[in-house]
Amino acid sequence: MSRYTPFNRPAAQRSALLCAVLLLTAACAQRGNLDDPAYGGFFNGIENISDGTYDARIATREERVAALQHRQQRLLAERNSLSRQVSAHQNALARLQQDIIVSKIRIGEQNIPQQTQARISAALNPPPSGQTDAERLANLQKTIADTRKLAESLAKLAG
Repeated sequence: MSRYTPFNRPAAQRSALLCAVLLLTAACAQRGNLDDPAYGGFFNGIENISDGTYDARIATREERVAALQHRQQRLLAERNSLSRQVSAHQNALARLQQDIIVSKIRIGEQNIPQQTQARISAALNPPPSGQTDAERLANLQKTIADTRKLAESLAKLAG
């Protein structure tokens, strides 16, 4: 009587067993980054769980999220600060424009030189704009400086 071994099986059974072993091996095989649970495979996954690799990966990503949230808060605070500054400068510009109108009335339209008339028209136009709050703030600061000089010169003319 012959003893039964896996090699005594018929060829079809041996092929099926070989395919099953290959499929199991392929399912557990590594692909891509071994630290990534999506690609590490079964055995690498168990190893990464036991040696703390996954915990370190999670901690690294949580630190990155915390850093990004902190940056977002800083940028939001900066944006709010710029918005407040833009608003304050717009109010200052509006007050200067009112001063110019009052001075213009006191002086009288006919007594104002043509060049100064052009500066008055430019100062009374809508406030400058920009793509960002920082650009709007810079444009407003320049406009305010120019308008302040104009208001001072008109105040001198008005006496």
